[in-house]
Parts: sequence; C-alpha cells; structure tokens
Amino acid sequence: MSENVLSKLKQGGVPLPVRQSAARGVLPVGHEELLAILIYLQNDSEPDVRQNASNTLENEFSESLLMSTLESPTAPAEILEYFGRPPFRSEALLEIVIQNKATPDSTIAAIAEQVEAGLIDLILVNLMRLLRSPFILVALERNSRATPDIKRRLGEIREEFFEKRNNFIPIHRTRAEEKALKQQTGETVSTEEDSSFAYSEEIRAGEDVTSLTIKSLADDGFVSFEEMPEEERLSTIQKIARMTIAERVQTALKGSREERIILIRDSNRIVSSSVLESPKLTDSEVEAIASMRSVSEEILRLVGTRREFAKSYTVIHNLVRNPRTPVAASLGMLNRILTNDLRTLSRNKNVPEVIRKTAQRQVSIRTAPKESKY
Repeated sequence: MSENVLSKLKQGGVPLPVRQSAARGVLPVGHEELLAILIYLQNDSEPDVRQNASNTLENEFSESLLMSTLESPTAPAEILEYFGRPPFRSEALLEIVIQNKATPDSTIAAIAEQVEAGLIDLILVNLMRLLRSPFILVALERNSRATPDIKRRLGEIREEFFEKRNNFIPIHRTRAEEKALKQQTGETVSTEEDSSFAYSEEIRAGEDVTSLTIKSLADDGFVSFEEMPEEERLSTIQKIARMTIAERVQTALKGSREERIILIRDSNRIVSSSVLESPKLTDSEVEAIASMRSVSEEILRLVGTRREFAKSYTVIHNLVRNPRTPVAASLGMLNRILTNDLRTLSRNKNVPEVIRKTAQRQVSIRTAPKESKY
C-alpha cells in the first residue's frame, strides 16, 4: 500500500495536479495501491477529480484484475469495503469479497442483509465469523430473500450458539483478528493476551474452565483414520457421538484429521461445513473429500464454490467424477477439465448421463479439425 500518497491524501497535503494525475490512473504505483487511491479520490473536493477517479476505476480495471486483487488475503480493508457496498459491480466480485477472510465483519453484515440466497449460503459457511460477530446473524435474519431452508439453518445457529450462551466460554480471537476488530471499533486490545486461544468451548456444570490453545490441540499422530486400530477408531466415533452440536463444530474446526474425516460426513450441515473452515485442513484432505461418496451433496457443492479449493485441478477433476456432486456444479467445471480426462469421463457410466454427454460434446468440439481459411 502506498502509505505515502494515501496518507498525504487523507491529510489534505497533496496538490491538485497530483490528485488529477492519480485520478487519471497515471500515478507510478502498483495496481493495488492505485485502486485504493482511486477509491479515496471519489470523495475528493474537486468534481473533476471525483469524475476522473470514477471513470478510471470503471474502465481501467478489468474484472480479472479486480478478482486477483480482492482475493488476496492482504487486500486492504478499504478496497474490500468498497466492493462490498451497493451498487455491486458483479456477483463474481461480491463472492470473492464474502469469501475473503480479511473482509471486515461490518462489511459482511451490510452485504448479508440484501444479497440473494446463493450468496447467503457463502456467508453461512464461515461459522467462525458468525460466532465472532453475531450482528452478521441478525443481518441475515432480516434478509427477505432467505429461503425456508436458510431460515431453518439460521435458527439452528442461533439456538445452538447464542440461546445456550450460558454454557459457552466467550470466544477468543487470534492476534490478527483482534487487530482487525480494533481497527473497526477502536477497541483497545491487550498485547499481553495469549493470542493462540482456540474458539469457544461448551462446558458442563461443575467442570473447570480451562482455555485451550491451538498449539495444545495438535494432531494426535495417527497416519490416517483407516489405519487406526479398530478399538481406537471406535473410541473416536463414540466420543464424537456423545458430543453436542456445538462441541462437534468446535472439534471440526480444531480437532485432528481423524475427527475431521468423521465430521465431514455429519448429517448436521453446520457441523460438516465447519470442517471446510478448519485452519488445519490440508490440500490432500480436500482432494479426498471431493472424491467421497459418503458426504452430502451440499459439501461437494461448497468445495466446488470455494475459490481456494477450486484452484486445484485435482479437486475439480475429483468433483466431476464423483456421482454425488450436484449436476449443476459439475457442468460448471467441465470446461476446466483436460481433453484426455474429458474423454475418460465421457465413458464413465458412474456419472450422470448429462455429464457424460456434455463431456462427449466438449471432446468433439475440442478435437474437431479446424477449417482452413483458404
């Protein structure tokens, strides 16, 4: 971020010619820096500067360039806030803003109240954010576009995590989350606090309240769930079976690989989708989930819509080969499949017929001889 230029702009110390150059996009700074400056200049005191900044922002920044900027985990808050305000430039950009964990919670709340049902789903996936900022849940409940299914899920989250709050330890945030909250609210955060606290843990009456750290919840060392001795595997399953929904969500977020393998199959959507939010989830686990036939269609759809997962060719390939993947999701991914893999898919009788036939058509189109210009 060009702190020099932007901070001087905010202090009112930049001459008009420099502001005019910046508004026309000819300032020698990077794309991300220029984007933040143009956003700021749209509130300049000079009408010409405001108009030029808006024109440059509209005409010089392509959708793909904006996407690459907005999906960065280091994207400045003012850029994420700008593209999270109506009128929304496009649904694709809004999806990226929602999925970027650096987007301020206040921006997500403003979005939550007015987006369509499909984007409400994306907001609901990030349960960590909802628990950290309950006002987002309130905004979602006010959204008139929420479907009956979404309303049911909102009710489940409210009941399990807020109406039972007397049994809940307050949520601890990481140092980065505390810093972001401080920037939004002006709250003073002690730097002496242990910044590695895990998310809140439900407790029973009479138990000691002990703050668990992420470090203390490291994987238990099993190579894989399938290779665990039968007795230990059964013990893990039984332990999870005795948990409340809140405890299962907590385990999905910070538990071991073996626990995630069980919980990704959980019949409760809040629990299973929380596995996809775990900071400990590995690329190989996501690839395995994309192939699973024992998970819900909703989980497979979510894997396909999450940009950080869908960047992997293996994940996309596994999803289109999985007969459990919703047809609409698979159809949207076929254009990314390599021709040889498409050819194999066109002969795969395990996938829906519409997927096979579409794969056949794409192979025919890709391999058809090109007509001569002469």
